[in-house]
Amino acid sequence: MLTVYSKDHSNRRQKIFANLTICMLLIALGACATTFDKMDRLNSTLRGYEKALRWAKFDIAYSYHKWDTKEQPSIPEYLKNIRLTNYGVSNSSFDEKTMTAKQTVAISFYNKNNLRERSLEDKQRWKYFPDEERWYLMSKPPTFQ
Repeated sequence: MLTVYSKDHSNRRQKIFANLTICMLLIALGACATTFDKMDRLNSTLRGYEKALRWAKFDIAYSYHKWDTKEQPSIPEYLKNIRLTNYGVSNSSFDEKTMTAKQTVAISFYNKNNLRERSLEDKQRWKYFPDEERWYLMSKPPTFQ
């Protein structure tokens, strides 16, 4: 049996194929844009957290944390005397599958009461929560002790 396709049928197949190709590209680009948006949010979040610590806005810094309890713990009184002199990221990684990020930060600080500079290493673990469309710091805040 010989099947003969008309010119209209061939054009229709080409249009369907072209439309399917375009749809697949849009889906692929949409997935990239979603990851890009999440990465952009992560970068903004990391900058905001750093800025809050640098300016001793510990109430704002604590709002970046995802606490185990529903109520945010109180901010320790001694933090009102802590000032940062340096905040340097020494290592960072991102896992797209789990939507988590890790960052190691070297922080230098002093207490206004004794003016002695100290340093600590803060190992941060961040996680993206899609229902809230935001990143939270899962690790505990630095103690500055």
